[in-house]
Amino acid sequence: MCLGQVERERSDFPFQRQAISYEAISLVGDDSSRALVDVHYRIRQDFFIFIRNDSPKRGAEYIARGELVVELQDDQKVSIAREIRQIVLERSTIPRENEPSPDLEGAFSFRVPGGTYSVIISLDDRESGRTFLERNRRVVAAVPTHKPLEISGAFFVLPETAGPAEGDVVPLNQAGNVLYGGTGGLITELFLPDTVSGLRVHWHLRGQSDVFGRLTQDFSDSTVLSAAGLLGLDMRGGKILYSTKPSSLPWRTCYVPLPIEKLEPGSFRLEIEYSLGRIKQTQEHQFRVIWPFRPVSLSDPDLAVEVLRHIATDQQVHDMHSGSAEHRAHAFYQFWRAKDPDTTTAYNEVMAEYYYRVDEAMRKFSTIGEGDGYKTDRGRVYILYGPPEQTDRLLQPGSAPTEVWTYGRIKKRFVFIDPNKSGAFILSQTENL
Repeated sequence: MCLGQVERERSDFPFQRQAISYEAISLVGDDSSRALVDVHYRIRQDFFIFIRNDSPKRGAEYIARGELVVELQDDQKVSIAREIRQIVLERSTIPRENEPSPDLEGAFSFRVPGGTYSVIISLDDRESGRTFLERNRRVVAAVPTHKPLEISGAFFVLPETAGPAEGDVVPLNQAGNVLYGGTGGLITELFLPDTVSGLRVHWHLRGQSDVFGRLTQDFSDSTVLSAAGLLGLDMRGGKILYSTKPSSLPWRTCYVPLPIEKLEPGSFRLEIEYSLGRIKQTQEHQFRVIWPFRPVSLSDPDLAVEVLRHIATDQQVHDMHSGSAEHRAHAFYQFWRAKDPDTTTAYNEVMAEYYYRVDEAMRKFSTIGEGDGYKTDRGRVYILYGPPEQTDRLLQPGSAPTEVWTYGRIKKRFVFIDPNKSGAFILSQTENL
């Protein structure tokens, strides 16, 4: 099987995400009488309709406009904090359908009295009138009491360098989840009036994959990186950043590195215990490892195994179809691990491309309503070698329609014919170039 088409093919399978995702975190601010709530958001650009700019700047022929409102309401539905942000997006070309584009990211920061609040998110597109509204998430905003080992909220980040003591961190900003194949860890703030050398941290991470069968993963460690000060929010070049800012009180920013790169898509639970002498504090986080562009063919375990008949032995297929769910999952992941170019991460580029090609073969070559495109001759060749570099279709009176696929990189040409003129092409010959 040939590689090299992953990124192009991935863009053909848009993931139906919400127009906006967000997370609200209670942190410690410089005002000890009020709580600090930061809201990170991520907006899909295809939520907006781009129109021609009436007064274009250079390189901005098209423009989209919208409005984002974030509000915190108390239990009486009284607005405690509210901010409106105008959104303006500019492009030099009109986006094509399903064209990938970077999400719009940003953050709000609110200083509010302590309490539990509903987070209200409203997004509008000015051109189409399309709207998005969500009000079902809550955040506990805690005013710091400065007790030993007091702990703030936490969120997943990617360090710009080795950790918070070395520089900035970037929130993963996936609504409290992490991306399949990503890296990073969890960051929080701790009140440590005693020597930091007495701080002990132990975490335990456990979960199950939901891509294929029941693959349980279990990790634990005691590594933590810390720096004196509190997290300070910044925005640079359209990116959310946090850096550790000095504090007059003994607060420390603590970063717990996690093996995110080893996690398969699924649901996980993280438990962290912080201890300082006899004082202990625990944090618990439930999150998902998400694969936004996961191939559709991986959603059905039986299909995911059947399509392997092009590259697997009958015995391997039998093993992946037989036994308990755990056994089938183990056999499936063992098969693909043997083909993984980088076994230090869970993301397997070879497996991903194979199933992207399966999806495309099913879309292009299936009999109507059957989903059997992967079984056809053209589907098999597409799955094994990817899209041809050149396709020629020959229609001659009295002859069967002919399709010729040329692959210069592997020096092969495949000739398909449709003897019944039904659209069911069969492989008639393979030529070496």
